[in-house]
Amino acid sequence: MNVKRIFASVLLFFAFGFAAEDSFSIEFEYETTFLSAQQKALRANKPMMILFITASCPWCQKLKHQVLSKDEISGLVQNTFIPVMIDKESDYFPEHLMPFAVPTLTFIDPKTQQPFFKIIGYKPLEEATKLFQEAKRKAKEHQ
Repeated sequence: MNVKRIFASVLLFFAFGFAAEDSFSIEFEYETTFLSAQQKALRANKPMMILFITASCPWCQKLKHQVLSKDEISGLVQNTFIPVMIDKESDYFPEHLMPFAVPTLTFIDPKTQQPFFKIIGYKPLEEATKLFQEAKRKAKEHQ
């Protein structure tokens, strides 16, 4: 009986984890596939911001809810980049972009698929804001 409860709890955790991914990407207008984000970025003439996550990563959830969802960050992201959320364990993306850890934010030129800036790991809002400003500055250099 105890094993069944544990198994059911694990299933619910993953089910809600995936539902949370869907609601975050919808609410904050993140693409959910690399190719759709790349096409959108090429049409908009904007760089891409790839948020690499995994379903079981608590720091990924913390980054999304304590940093990426904040107005100052979400506004900068939407105005400057085409964001895409990629599960590094199950979604397609070019192999050379594979992150060493999650969460990782990789900023790339959609034409060359080459990174020009990375933010590795969770950063508190104040530090993240400075890093996003640096990513924005570097994005202007690559246009």
